[in-house]
Amino acid sequence: MADHAFNEGDEVQHKTGRIKMIYIGEGRSGEALCEWTDPSGKPQRDSFAYLALKKYEAPKRRAVLLGRS
Repeated sequence: MADHAFNEGDEVQHKTGRIKMIYIGEGRSGEALCEWTDPSGKPQRDSFAYLALKKYEAPKRRAVLLGRS
C-alpha cells in the first residue's frame, strides 16, 4: 500500500485543478483512484499519482457588501 494521507471518502482535488473528487481507494497500479461528476452530470473515475492530489479546498468566496439607502 502506498504511503499517503487520504482515507476512503475524503474530498480531494488535483493540485492544478478545481474539481472536487472523492478518493475511493488505491487502484491496481498503486495510484489514487478517484470519482467525480463532470459538468454534464456524468460520473467519472480515474487514477492519479498521490503526489498530484491534495485535500479539497472550497473556492474562497468574496464578501459582497450591500449598501443601505
